[in-house]
Amino acid sequence: MALTLDDIKKMSPMRKALIICLVFLLLGYFYYSYFFQDMLEKKGKLAGDLSGLQQEIAEKQLVVKKIEQFRKELAILEESLRVALTRLPEQKEIPGLLGSVSEAGRKVDLEFLLFEPMEPVPKEFYAEIPVKIEVTGSYHNVAFFFEKVAKLPRIMNITDISIKRGGETRERGESPSLVTSCLVKTYMFLEKVDEESVAAPGSK
Repeated sequence: MALTLDDIKKMSPMRKALIICLVFLLLGYFYYSYFFQDMLEKKGKLAGDLSGLQQEIAEKQLVVKKIEQFRKELAILEESLRVALTRLPEQKEIPGLLGSVSEAGRKVDLEFLLFEPMEPVPKEFYAEIPVKIEVTGSYHNVAFFFEKVAKLPRIMNITDISIKRGGETRERGESPSLVTSCLVKTYMFLEKVDEESVAAPGSK
C-alpha cells in the first residue's frame, strides 16, 4: 500500500519526524555510497600521488644540490690543477731551471762535486726529472741552498738527503765543511722528453 500525502498529514508529529529522519538517512546513505565514498577514494589516491611526487621532488632537489656541490668541487680542483700546471716547466725550460739550481748553490758558496741529471721518469701526464747533486760547504750554506731551491717559481722537491763531514779543514771559527748529497726533482709536461734537454748546465 502506497503512502500518500494525506496519510502523512494524518500522522502524529513523532511519526512525521521519524519519516523525515529516515528520508535524510536514506539520502545520506545514497550520497555517501554514490558520491562521497568515491570522492574519499580519489582524495586518498591523490594524497598518495602527492606524497610520492613530493618525495620525488625532494630526492631530485637533493641530487641538484649534490650536482652543484660537485660542480663547485670540480671548479676548485680544476683551478688547483691549473695552478699546479703553471708550475710545471715545459721541456725547453728544463736546462734553464737546472741552471737556476746550480746558480742557487754558487750564490751561497757551495762547491758542486756532482751535478748529474738522470733519465726522466714518465708519470701520468708529466715526467719527473731527477738530478743527483753532491755539494761541499757549511751546514748553514746548505740550508740556504735548500731554501733558495724551494723558492724557485717551478715545483722542485729535494729528497734522499745525506750529510757527512768533509775532508777539508776549515780555519778556526768557521763552520766545518760538510759533504751533502741529495736528489733534486723537478717536473715537466709529458709530451716528448728529450734527454739532451735535461743535460747538466755547461756539460756540452
